[in-house]
Amino acid sequence: MYRFYVSSYAKGKEKGLYVCTLDETKNELHLNKHIPTEDFPSYVIKKDDYLYVSLKDARVGEGGGVASYHIEEDDLKQLSFYNSHGRSYTHLCLSPDQKYLFTANYHVGATATFPLKDHKIGDKLSVVHHHGSGIDLLKRQTSPHAHYVGITPDQKYLYSVDLGADKIVMYDFKDGKLEETSLSQAVNPGSGPRHMIFSHDGKYCYLVNEIGNSIMVYQYHDGHFTLVQVIHCVPRHFHGFSSAAAIHMTSSGKHIIVSNRGHDSIVLYRVNQETGKITLLYMVHTGKGPRDFNIIDDRYIVVASQENDCLELYTFNEEKEEIKPTGNTLDIIQPVCVAL
Repeated sequence: MYRFYVSSYAKGKEKGLYVCTLDETKNELHLNKHIPTEDFPSYVIKKDDYLYVSLKDARVGEGGGVASYHIEEDDLKQLSFYNSHGRSYTHLCLSPDQKYLFTANYHVGATATFPLKDHKIGDKLSVVHHHGSGIDLLKRQTSPHAHYVGITPDQKYLYSVDLGADKIVMYDFKDGKLEETSLSQAVNPGSGPRHMIFSHDGKYCYLVNEIGNSIMVYQYHDGHFTLVQVIHCVPRHFHGFSSAAAIHMTSSGKHIIVSNRGHDSIVLYRVNQETGKITLLYMVHTGKGPRDFNIIDDRYIVVASQENDCLELYTFNEEKEEIKPTGNTLDIIQPVCVAL
């Protein structure tokens, strides 16, 4: 059995966090418990026996923020909640020493720091508001929108991916205080960067662009980015609306998978271990709106099809480079994140 956690944007009492399991002997997903939340839980990260959750305001100016939970088998005990009074958070990460929680605030375009003590979240310590805009015709880039935060592999910098301003903002984060560096990286106008991950050796990073429906591959060294490849996420003959969503790398580092909302697919890429460049292998169609997914033990993929109100289970044979639907689903209204 593999246990994992799902956040839901469902309205009413069904929104919240869901504790789920995968039974690999039967290729089945099961719901163990639903933990209701007052606000919409967005991105979730797990570290040891704790969950940290970013929250989207569901109380019209009275909610939103970040929370922490202790995992108690199939239950979650809330340890702390920071109420941002209407400001919604979309992503978060921990400092290497786990003394700070860094967050991305999409709606106001800011990156913030919260202190952690015994896994409890304290009052906001530092915040920096981004600047800039983009050229997206659907007006998703009229202002900054911080969408993802992470720590560079050398642990020297915090990076914040800004969809609205078309850039990767780089911060020093000594003692939790954020100071933007001169290393911030602009990306092609209109790209709308959403999430970014690094290769396991730290030499390359992969930026998925929601608006441009592309992946940009960069060589990374000491805070500097060198663009080495741009590759599409959807077929060139596809002319409908689509927006790239999540990106994950297998634990072997040999493959990357991306999800597309609109084209409604997950895409498998092979990673060249020498150059960092990626090669498209094929696409597998999913339910509507695969906002997030995760890879379990490099053998399974759980896809959160937000618009179909369900999780979908796929098998993954990395050696043969095969992704196959099992046909097994689990009903959860508007699932938006799958955390392991």
